[in-house]
Amino acid sequence: MGEDAVGPGGPQILLSAGCLFHLPLKLVARIGREAGFAGMELIMNSPKLDPKAGLAVISGILPIRSLHAPFRDWSAWGGHLNSWKATTALANSLPEADHIVMHPPGSRLANMIQNRWFEKAVDLPLLLDAKGRIRFSLENMPWAEASPFGRDPLDKLTAQCRDKNVGLTFDVCHMGVSGRNVLEAIDKVPPDLLYNVHFSDAVGYTEHLAPGKGALPLNDFLERLGKRGYAGYITLELEPGAFPDDVDGTVELLTRLRRDMEARLATGRGE
Repeated sequence: MGEDAVGPGGPQILLSAGCLFHLPLKLVARIGREAGFAGMELIMNSPKLDPKAGLAVISGILPIRSLHAPFRDWSAWGGHLNSWKATTALANSLPEADHIVMHPPGSRLANMIQNRWFEKAVDLPLLLDAKGRIRFSLENMPWAEASPFGRDPLDKLTAQCRDKNVGLTFDVCHMGVSGRNVLEAIDKVPPDLLYNVHFSDAVGYTEHLAPGKGALPLNDFLERLGKRGYAGYITLELEPGAFPDDVDGTVELLTRLRRDMEARLATGRGE
């Protein structure tokens, strides 16, 4: 990380490869390294990303520490379960990788029938043949307003994480576009369940904006994470349109965003 990076015991700030998915992955890694990120969260967007795909070279530039399991076109892997198994196999092959984030299968009837294995699973790391260092987390998706007569979706998700022996990836902008107070929501997440944070801004229903371009209280959110002693991953996850067209400008923007994030985390820790 950079010279003013968060010290030992603090969160590690990762760059999502999805931020710059239009660029070659090796260039994304170089940009992330120059901007001082601790590593990359790799998006599994093709079955061609497998243990033989030469990703060790990419990880040598910027460590691939987290993988994001496929979230569409599961048929390309032969189904949802197989896509998660392929992601796990790739993580097992990358020595720096120790985390996989997954979108819970959808709640529509067709999805529920196709993914009955997920409802029955009680230990996802075991089911997916993960090496001992690999941890999994389920990501909160945008939710409609909760029914006053139903269970709060965040409570349901945290209970599901316990049931599946996994943690939680807290997506700040997903929580924001769901109309939730992100500060109150993060306070509801048990510290031992929080493995990863997807960090970006949002306004209305527009997601994955650069911090400060939306309406979410992101500075307060980071200070709250620092105060609670959070030491997991924080993954910057922006839309490609948030960046300038040139590499130097992209590195400059990412460096500034990373330093701002680190400063707010340090403020929360009282440094």
